[in-house]
Amino acid sequence: MPLLSIITPTQVHNADHVAAVWDGLVDQDMPEGWQWEWLVQEDGTSPAVGERLPDDPRVRYDALGVQVGSAATRNHALARARGDVVAGVDHDDFHLPGALTALLAPLIDRPDIAWSCGPCRLEMADGGTWTKPPVFSAGRVPARAVTDHFLAHDDFPFPAAFTAFRRVPLVAHGGWPAVARSTDAVLLAAFGDDHDGWWVDHLVAVYRRWDAQKTVQPADIAIRDLPHVRGIIRQRRAARDALAR
Repeated sequence: MPLLSIITPTQVHNADHVAAVWDGLVDQDMPEGWQWEWLVQEDGTSPAVGERLPDDPRVRYDALGVQVGSAATRNHALARARGDVVAGVDHDDFHLPGALTALLAPLIDRPDIAWSCGPCRLEMADGGTWTKPPVFSAGRVPARAVTDHFLAHDDFPFPAAFTAFRRVPLVAHGGWPAVARSTDAVLLAAFGDDHDGWWVDHLVAVYRRWDAQKTVQPADIAIRDLPHVRGIIRQRRAARDALAR
């Protein structure tokens, strides 16, 4: 039976948020014959998230017992994944109804598509919401289009954290790259240079902003800026093009 593996990296100080991830998963409709598993991978030396998770055979929890960072944490979960497709959802976000079917549909129908993603709604700490205007039309996203947009606008076209990947090419690619931040964006930039994807015309998730969130801290924002994460995307594209000549 085909399986979707959903990966959530987390740490003990985020334990209060994981219940919302579960609530977003448990009532999802799935394509006929498909099931899902939720791989919760805890980073850090004092794990405690496992005791906050539901008692359900679809939940597969593991704690590293050491601090390794978000990319390595995701890759440990990827090594445990049994699914034909792997999708991400962070510990403080959650899927919206119909999301998993919408993400899987193009991968089921089109063997030449290796990834899919769709828009998400940002929820701010003050209660405000915002949805980024779409960069791509619904349908096929040709290889290289994601990074082409980034290089032209110095801005990633959409949050990549909810992307669904075919597992085998994702593993062959090496999983999530060892960068300080925005590991999901750097992954999709490189993966999407080699594989066509699909932009889903369905709001797939809620991306929550909260005051203690790492990604809104000034130091975190600075390390995502040039020449750090953004510079890495540029450098890796240039190196791949140089080798292809």
